[in-house]
Amino acid sequence: MKLRNKIILGVLLLLLILAAINFSLLKYAAQQGLGQLRMVREAVPIDNLLADPQYPDSLKTKLLLIKEIRRYAIDSLGLHDSPNYNAVYDLKGKPTAYVLQAAEKYRVKKYLWKFPVVGALPYKGYFSEDDAKAEQADMVAKGYDTRIVNPAGWSTMGWFKDPVLSSMLMRDEAFLAELIIHELTHSTIFIKDDSDLNENIADYVGENGAKCYLASKYGPQSQELQKYGNIISDNERLADYYLLGAHQLDSVYVSDPFLKLSESEKDEAKKAFIQQIVDNVDTLSLKVVDPARLKDGRLRNINNTFFTGYMTYYNKKYQLRKECAENHGGDFMRFLADLKSKYGK
Repeated sequence: MKLRNKIILGVLLLLLILAAINFSLLKYAAQQGLGQLRMVREAVPIDNLLADPQYPDSLKTKLLLIKEIRRYAIDSLGLHDSPNYNAVYDLKGKPTAYVLQAAEKYRVKKYLWKFPVVGALPYKGYFSEDDAKAEQADMVAKGYDTRIVNPAGWSTMGWFKDPVLSSMLMRDEAFLAELIIHELTHSTIFIKDDSDLNENIADYVGENGAKCYLASKYGPQSQELQKYGNIISDNERLADYYLLGAHQLDSVYVSDPFLKLSESEKDEAKKAFIQQIVDNVDTLSLKVVDPARLKDGRLRNINNTFFTGYMTYYNKKYQLRKECAENHGGDFMRFLADLKSKYGK
């Protein structure tokens, strides 16, 4: 009995030590879990909203589109049928979430947060802006570049029933299709400890799946498909430009002249080079996107985290396109089947 009591006491002590060491992680997990449960609990089934005479007809049209897109993703693309996106959570005009990203100050190298089960991720999401800003202040104090972004969608990788967010209903059909297919891909394909590949695959499948959806609904020569294709083409050209800028920026950071500068001089040189990248966006030949709006919007006050974001979401998409062309004759559906067989959940 004494030996057994000692063993039990030792195990309890070990658990207490582990809990104390991982208190912040446990607190974060609890906050995120409660936030997600609140979304699930308060989400209203789509069918209930469609039957509600007080619910706006314009939003009902979007809900019917979501049902159509979701059915296409499952029946035609073969993504997993799941309880996701069968209900709507009203954000009441607030952001979906507050996602913190961080990068080294003088390297285009992202910071990774480590979590049980899902592994290392280049972001940390919060439902509370205050919590996100507190973590951001801590990372800045440690010497990292940071930014907080508000994501268009939110996926728990199948751990919870993900609702449609009311902000999604503001998107047009093409980008609604891209977003729904992107998020459903996360529920179908997952590679632990490789957030880059997870996001690149979801982006790739989201875009190509949306093209397939538009082509099946409106025709391969339709204006709807052409307009969406032009925007995707511009985004790819911009992504290639930002990735080139990231490599050039990293070359500056490791160069002898830069390393000999004082910290304040490094900050000025860094700011000047990033501004040069922003200014030269005007030199790109874009079909739809307006460079002036980019400069006034997402390119204002950027730092290394802007470039690491593109490294997360775009740096492997070129390889995916190449693999599809070389190994599957450019047949997206064959390539998607191969991805599901390799990385399916």
